[in-house]
Amino acid sequence: MGEPSQLTDFFREHAKTAKNEFLERFPGAFVLGRFRATPPVIVFLPAQDGVRVSAGAEEDCDIPFELDQTLDPIHVVVAYHPGFRGWTVTEEERTNFGTTIDGERLTPLRPLLLRDRQVVKLGGALSELQFYTSETLWTRMNKAGITRSAPKQKKPAPAPSSEELTSSREEFDSEDLQL
Repeated sequence: MGEPSQLTDFFREHAKTAKNEFLERFPGAFVLGRFRATPPVIVFLPAQDGVRVSAGAEEDCDIPFELDQTLDPIHVVVAYHPGFRGWTVTEEERTNFGTTIDGERLTPLRPLLLRDRQVVKLGGALSELQFYTSETLWTRMNKAGITRSAPKQKKPAPAPSSEELTSSREEFDSEDLQL
């Protein structure tokens, strides 16, 4: 498991990585951790049996949300399960404010298989985790323009001639514009 890093730092470091290289370097998934008004963090989850990532109010958690008073010390654990061929989220004890996924409360001690891009709201919903497969994260970075260089600026369109402006004005009158 990778150490948590600021999402912006991760994007800067891996922005120009080709897709195949990114997927070779990160065979697995990612969890993004967000807490109101703080920069999001990202943690890599290799697809290996025994990989566990904890999130909660305790500073020793892999994804600590120390300022969220609605969370338990270890609120949830995300783990890889070869039998499920994926990652699950579990409340290992009953929590005070619970955990919701897709509007449904997570049952304590019962792992739930995570789907790509699924959001897990923790406690009073000030903190959340979002699960991404490596391929989806790379694709999202690419669509946002993070993984490709800035496009060359296009030449601005020429300004319309005075004749074009006059002819377009004649097409509309006050009745058309409901003035």
